[in-house]
Amino acid sequence: MSLNWKELEKILSELPLEGSYVQKITEHSVNSFTFSMFSRTEKAWLLYIEVSTPYARVCRTDHIRKKDQRMQRFTQYMNAHVVGRRAENIRQYPFDRAFSMDLVSSENTIRMHIRLFSGPGANIIITDSENRILELLYRRPGRNEEKGSVLSIEERKDEGNRHFTLRAYDTPSFNEFIDRSSSVESSAERKAEIEERIREKRDKEIAALRDKLSRQLRRVSETEGFFETKRIADLLSASIWQVTKGMRSIELDDWEKGGKIAVSLDPALSPNENLEKLYQKYRKDKRAHEIAAEDAERTREEIESTEERYRSLLETGSAEKLRKETEKPKDGRKDEEKKSGVWVTVSGFDLIIGRNAKENDEILRHYTRGSDLWLHTRDYAGGYVIIKAKKGKSVPLPVLLDAASLAIHYSKAKKNGKADLYYTEVKYLRRAKDGKTGLVIPTQERNISAVLDEKRVKEILG
Repeated sequence: MSLNWKELEKILSELPLEGSYVQKITEHSVNSFTFSMFSRTEKAWLLYIEVSTPYARVCRTDHIRKKDQRMQRFTQYMNAHVVGRRAENIRQYPFDRAFSMDLVSSENTIRMHIRLFSGPGANIIITDSENRILELLYRRPGRNEEKGSVLSIEERKDEGNRHFTLRAYDTPSFNEFIDRSSSVESSAERKAEIEERIREKRDKEIAALRDKLSRQLRRVSETEGFFETKRIADLLSASIWQVTKGMRSIELDDWEKGGKIAVSLDPALSPNENLEKLYQKYRKDKRAHEIAAEDAERTREEIESTEERYRSLLETGSAEKLRKETEKPKDGRKDEEKKSGVWVTVSGFDLIIGRNAKENDEILRHYTRGSDLWLHTRDYAGGYVIIKAKKGKSVPLPVLLDAASLAIHYSKAKKNGKADLYYTEVKYLRRAKDGKTGLVIPTQERNISAVLDEKRVKEILG
């Protein structure tokens, strides 16, 4: 909870603020700062200020808090105009959670007003000695609080109907009590808030994956007709002697289901060409069904791994790790986050893993060069693994074996735990004419046999 006016009065009475110099200002968030102070009696000490939160406070601290990597405009101003000045004339607003202090230099005096109010009144405002605003943490034109305006200070005559008291404390100073208890309370509450945001993020991701799985399972169902295509082709094969060129259809005995079955024919094709056309359709539909089933299986695995990752994160993740999970990627990482496939680094080499035909195709089209190395399992459907080339360096065997394990992990060979693979440079791949998405034919390929190392795969994938 934030300080009441009596607690602020106690805090200020314990602080060696009068006569202390501001040596450094560290920003932790948009509304929290640590002032590194120095006084002749206390030497170096730290003053923590947090406004506009449920734990708004000013207190002496021994905690070294994490520095925010970004620096807002207000902090830049304080570093330029506050650092190096001496604090004097510390004055609390009567019966209120606010105080001011003069900051003196050889050139002039400026004044800092620190207001721990709840709501829009909370602010840190820097004025000249006549209370004309020079800079402020929050610009609030509706309250006439912006640069150039004269700060209006309304002082209370009494504390009103509420009577505030000092919280009981068992520490050497009230400052120490506030610093310790508020930090613990705010950290616990913030962690709970972050955990809730992570659960929302998890539910959104899982819902998207389940929606994706639903579409894939629908595709699996839609492509199951290849069984019937094969059956009709076999019936036609057994009666091919009855077919002549120019026929548009033929009625055959259905010895499996009984009765007759009509088979459409292309009059422009020969009997054998009509038969081959049916078998081609069967093979195409069968492959489409297999790909749909593979994609559905991978999505099931992705759902399981995503659920496990979030479960582990919520059960064992530190507050810092939880916070990072909720942060948006920084500008330099935005493009990286949008890339297809799985991107990992192994012993200094970047690897890209395609998990399905679409990702395989996108990776080959957009993220590879001719000198990059391509791996794929033999005789098993699966993802491509690309080892990005490094100028003047060949790929070490351990990196090649790790890439092989990843290729097996993302293939139908995963159940066997081992596979034969082939690899070649991307420039030796050619696309199959009229082939399915991502399908390539390797040349100048080399062979490697590998055993799936699940433990190593988990380490690489994090």
